[in-house]
Amino acid sequence: MFFFGNKDKKKQKEEEAAKKRSAAIRQQALDNARKARENIGEETLERIRQMMEKKENSPIEQAKRQIKAMDKNRVTDNIRDMIDEDKYK
Repeated sequence: MFFFGNKDKKKQKEEEAAKKRSAAIRQQALDNARKARENIGEETLERIRQMMEKKENSPIEQAKRQIKAMDKNRVTDNIRDMIDEDKYK
């Protein structure tokens, strides 16, 4: 009756195998990113970064972040008020 210890060993082996797979996937992702960076070039990546920063800091994006931070009920009430105002104009 040696069945009690097998579950722990089996579980431990599965965890170790999962860690190895995870590490292999991470390494593959890093290698892919490194190759892509080499193919694209640093100048192109810098331009993309600058464009993304400009977009994130645009007034529209700032307004979106402010709306998301606000209370949802208050936002819906304001939108309904704006719609009602348009109906009566």
